[in-house]
Amino acid sequence: MARVLGVDANTFERDWASSLGDRCIGALGSLEETVRQIGERQGLAVSEDSVRKAVDIRLEQSRSSLEASGPVLPALDALLEGGMHLAVVSDTTEETPRLWSSTPLGSRFEATVFSCVTGFCKPDPRMYHLALRGLGLTPDECVYVGDGGSHELTGATASGIDAFLFRFPGQPKEPEYRYLPDTGWTGPALRDLRELLALKLAGRGPP
Repeated sequence: MARVLGVDANTFERDWASSLGDRCIGALGSLEETVRQIGERQGLAVSEDSVRKAVDIRLEQSRSSLEASGPVLPALDALLEGGMHLAVVSDTTEETPRLWSSTPLGSRFEATVFSCVTGFCKPDPRMYHLALRGLGLTPDECVYVGDGGSHELTGATASGIDAFLFRFPGQPKEPEYRYLPDTGWTGPALRDLRELLALKLAGRGPP
């Protein structure tokens, strides 16, 4: 992105990373506006053509990340076949909602709550309440599953939703590598989303 914008790569990378909080709440405007602003922080004018090229590079990378979720799709399909309703609650930048409907994940979730659209992030209770409203369900009818970033698990429980830490293969015991992690989480954990089906049958999960 820095190369096509004609700016210093190290400085651009630093400024791009430090802008994550603002990008996650949409504070810098559209992706095009964001790229332009961060590129011009070095005091150099960037052309509209270079902005378009940088945006295309970013969207290609973001699509690759979203499509890397392929291994979880069978588990999501199993939950859907088991009669569950799915929502995604994510602290994310504009790239995700822009690409969402064209990715395999997009067809599997009934409701989406993206921070860059709402203007606030987890653990703000409004994030969870919007998801509940999108599903037409109450907190006691749902569970929240996450990797522990953004204090999302404690945020869910504070909103009356049972929460589960999802542990990826090889993930350390506590998710310190996540942004604002729920360290010291003592609640339940899952290694396969399909475990929720067994909880449902046992009367512990969502209807």
